[in-house]
Order: sequence, then C-alpha cells, then structure tokens
Amino acid sequence: MMQPTFQQYQTQFTDHIRDPKLSLRPKGVQARGMSIYTAIVFNNMDETLSACFPVCKKIIGARRWKRLVRAFMTDHRCTTPWFRKIPEELLRWLETSPQAAHDLPPFLLSLAHYEWVELSIAVSDATLDTTPDADGDLLTGLPALAPALVCLKYDYPVHRISPRFKPTQPLAQAVHLLVFRDVDDTVQFMELNPVSARLIELLQETKITGRQAIEAIATEIQFHDLSVMVKFGAELLSSLQQRGAILGAIA
Repeated sequence: MMQPTFQQYQTQFTDHIRDPKLSLRPKGVQARGMSIYTAIVFNNMDETLSACFPVCKKIIGARRWKRLVRAFMTDHRCTTPWFRKIPEELLRWLETSPQAAHDLPPFLLSLAHYEWVELSIAVSDATLDTTPDADGDLLTGLPALAPALVCLKYDYPVHRISPRFKPTQPLAQAVHLLVFRDVDDTVQFMELNPVSARLIELLQETKITGRQAIEAIATEIQFHDLSVMVKFGAELLSSLQQRGAILGAIA
C-alpha cells in the first residue's frame, strides 16, 4: 500500500539527513536550509559518539571516523530516543552488521565495548538492597561489591591501546578487567589476574562469604594449601575494598 503524501515526505526528508549524497532532498525544500539541518543532525551524532569513544576515534583517524558515523546513521535504525543510549546503538551495530567492521582494526569492537562500559557504569542506577558494614569481616561475612560493577574479558589489551600501540594479534591469554563506580561516583578500572576475576565472578553470582568463595576457587584450581589460599584471598578482598570495588561486608 502506498504511503500517504506526508509520510513519503518524512521518509525522503530523513533519508536525505541520513545520507545526503545518495538520497535526494524532498521537492520544495531549499538546499541551504536542508544542508544546515543535515549538518546539525550529523554533528550532534558525531559529538555524542566521539564523547563516548575518544580512543576509537583517535585510532582510526578523523576522516574514517566520520565515515563510520555516516555509515551508522545510514544503515542503523535506533530503537531509543535517548542520546545517552546512542553509543550503545553504535556498539550493537558494530556487533551485528557485517559491513560495519569493514576496513576497521580487528580490535576495534573490543575497544569500543570497553569505552562504552565506562559510560554504562557512570550512568547506572544500580543500588544495594542492604547497607554493608565498612568494617565488617570480609571472610566471615558476605562481601558487598559496588553496585555499578562489571568484570570484563577481552582478547586484546584494550586498556593499553592507543595511537602508538595497535595490537595486530589477539592475546595468547585473555585479559580480565574490572570496571566499577566508587562511593565518590568516579569510574575506576583495574586489571585482574584469572583468580581475582573468578573471585569477583563468584561474589556476583552467589551469596557466599569471602572464605567460601576462596575455598571454592582453591578446589577449582586444585590448590591444596588452603591456609595459604585463604591468606592470599583475604589480602585480595582487602585490596579490593581499599580501591572501592568492595564496600564492606554483610553479616
């Protein structure tokens, strides 16, 4: 069924905004006014995405970045009206569109995800159901992780990538990174070893004491000197609390 005239006009108008080189502007619309409107929309989109993905932009360069933004506007249909959600839409497009990754570094998707996580953690409204005791025993109590926290795993060292360091091959062993928002609402980043990452994972998945989590890991890795493992685990829990990833213990 043919669209009503006003919907045809709207489609032509938005198609031209998405890609003014391939889509003709609607009849009766002045070129100057349309070009100004098109530039405003593109610049707003560019500024929003550039703010979230500054390292990605530096890596691929300003020209290729603008082509990426234009391709995103042309190919993707956002499902949200919120500007702060647009970076997530770009990430989803990079993950699902075959042509999105064309001519991009192999690590760029992982880097983009890492940069987006910072925004996601910064605006998260997650809260704790119970207020932990900052002086509580992390071994006998339930360690309370910061509510806005995520443990990540990447095949590339995304936290070290820069215009001067662009890895060409994935890591032999994945890197584990912890991203969280501390009590001062500052987003923090930590690199973890596999054991530390597993500890965070256990504390997120189940309500167990610090000692129970440490003992579970000792069993998993077949570490037989439990007293040494508990000592190491207690020091790790204390270090995570000092950094702000753990807020205290719940009795």
